[in-house]
Amino acid sequence: MARVRTGPFENDDALDFLDQLEEAEPDERPVKVLRALRRVVGTEEYIDAPVMAEAVAAAAVVAASEDPEAVVGERYLPPWLDSDPLDVDEELEELASQALHRALRPDQNEWWELWEEAAATDDVTEVVSRYLEVFGD
Repeated sequence: MARVRTGPFENDDALDFLDQLEEAEPDERPVKVLRALRRVVGTEEYIDAPVMAEAVAAAAVVAASEDPEAVVGERYLPPWLDSDPLDVDEELEELASQALHRALRPDQNEWWELWEEAAATDDVTEVVSRYLEVFGD
């Protein structure tokens, strides 16, 4: 059986989000990342998998901007992260951390439910935890 890829950019929704960031002007990228993070932070309502996948990818972009070593080995890493990473401020870091914590909550979270069905929650938790470490969590 093939190993399920659980990286933050390993799904179509995340890749579509990365394409949007790639096509955006560099000064528009932080706005798009903030929007993706805010869609999941602070809500107790059901979060569809595509929305959460975008938030996880956005949080990984924030982590990679803060600590490029955090994404070593990730497939589909956007090339602009090397040359033009996001300026990470306290708000962006906090939102990214909160979004990743929300991703790991099984309640009202289709993204997590899909990983449960794939029997990959341990792998996903390991990946998300690596990014949370960048934020000191």
